[in-house]
Amino acid sequence: MMDSIENGSSEPAHWHGPADSSSRRKAHDDRSSATDLPVVLIVDDVADNLLAFEGMLRRDDVEIVTALSGRAALDILLDRNVALAIIDVQMPEMDGFELAALMRGVEKTRYVPIVFVTAGSREPSRVFKGYEVGAVDYLFKPVDERVLRGKVDVFVTLEKQRQQLLQADRMREMFVGILGHDLRNPLQGILMTAELVLSRSKDETMRKPLEGIRQCGDRMARMIEQILDLTRIRLGGGLLLSSTPVDFHSIVEQVIEEFAEHESRFSVEVVGDTHGSWDIDRILQVLSNLAGNAVEHSPPGAPVLIRVDGRLDDALECEVRNGGPGVPSGLRDALFEPFRGRDRTRGLGLGLFICKQIVVAHGGTIEFESSDESGTRFQISLPRHTAFGGADDFGEGSVFAAEAMLPRSEAGLRRERHRRGTDDRIADGACRAGAILVVDDDPSVRDSLEFLLNMDGHQVMAAADGDEAAEIVARNGVRPDMVIVDYNLAEGVIGLQVVTRLRERLGHDLPALILTGDRSTGSLRNIALHNCTQLSKPAKLEELTQAIQRLLE
Repeated sequence: MMDSIENGSSEPAHWHGPADSSSRRKAHDDRSSATDLPVVLIVDDVADNLLAFEGMLRRDDVEIVTALSGRAALDILLDRNVALAIIDVQMPEMDGFELAALMRGVEKTRYVPIVFVTAGSREPSRVFKGYEVGAVDYLFKPVDERVLRGKVDVFVTLEKQRQQLLQADRMREMFVGILGHDLRNPLQGILMTAELVLSRSKDETMRKPLEGIRQCGDRMARMIEQILDLTRIRLGGGLLLSSTPVDFHSIVEQVIEEFAEHESRFSVEVVGDTHGSWDIDRILQVLSNLAGNAVEHSPPGAPVLIRVDGRLDDALECEVRNGGPGVPSGLRDALFEPFRGRDRTRGLGLGLFICKQIVVAHGGTIEFESSDESGTRFQISLPRHTAFGGADDFGEGSVFAAEAMLPRSEAGLRRERHRRGTDDRIADGACRAGAILVVDDDPSVRDSLEFLLNMDGHQVMAAADGDEAAEIVARNGVRPDMVIVDYNLAEGVIGLQVVTRLRERLGHDLPALILTGDRSTGSLRNIALHNCTQLSKPAKLEELTQAIQRLLE
């Protein structure tokens, strides 16, 4: 093996080897796809030099990829994840400096380490130019094999460590996400059963433990949602937001309504125009968290002020203020960081972290000031209109679209629109009974839904998947009035596919209620399905009953 190489004068006429390394790259692609070997790219316009470099650096734990030109190198760089690029400076058409400048202008290749090699001038200005375009080192030919191997070892080791960290982080986030999603199914059964018994039981000795079950279930549901939000943020996809025109004041009123037992403590000040476009559900989440913290961390009975200022044309500001002791000084610098909450028994310490992510995703800011003398004040500033997709993403006139844009809690804006309509009929017991087909692959959810619907006088048919649902309809000649279906069924089947199949068989738009374990399922936003609504698991008994009645009517 040679210890050093020098630039040759020309490319051999018989050479058919490393030009773009296409055949060798394919073989290496098959191997690296299974092993994720670090890739070292060598770029030189002289084929003999490529062979020499490849011979010096060949090892079992590294994949060597070669290119005879800057353009061929760019193709490889955009296609592969490269741990180190060894680039000859003097090349025709595109020299090494030009290639490096192009690499630094592309996000995928911006941070690929570059080692320049050259047989040219050793002038300091030439060397400095190499460092200016992003080189980590600059070597002169003849290149000492031991020096080159040492430098490659460093970057290959760094790449291996990076891949290990990425894999560990990916596995952790996937595990947390899957765990959080799958926990919703048994929680749905627990909460629905507890609420069902509570709604019908007059025995106070039974009601107290059931209330405890419901409260613990609600707390667990909040934790699961926070885990999933953290997973979305950490995986890089971010929070899924959609903008809907709304009066911010009505969102504040809904938040206060959620804290009915503390309603007398809240005072609201509104000035200016409070209309705009935001993600209603997410803004509710932010204000609910801030209001809950204000109630929790102020003296009993102490007032909580929510002030909405809409006097600016392009922005809206909201302030949540409470008295009492300020935030401990040790927490102030890390208040918006994850897992830094004051009381871990109330949650995971993710609330304010997620609040900040939601506000920032809207293009806004959130700040706070706190002292023992004046209490704590959170200040939110939001652009009056955001650029997220709205109901039009679902298709004009889609009932599913309108429902999907609503907050998760049926105690919200929907309640106002139905206060004198369907909801009153439900409260008065004037509920319409119907034939309902339930499709869910989780037996606990299926059984609890079947029990609930039977108690309300509905005729219930239950199936574990779409095939069984279609068989029930075909075998019994039953024409269900509506279907309740899980969004994610076994073997990757989507509930919307089941709805479409049933509608084709029945010849009409069968009303459908979609239950999903993830309220921000991206696929939902690309489907316009009429006569359909969506609820997130765990769905509360009240919102489930109301949704069923609206679809039956």
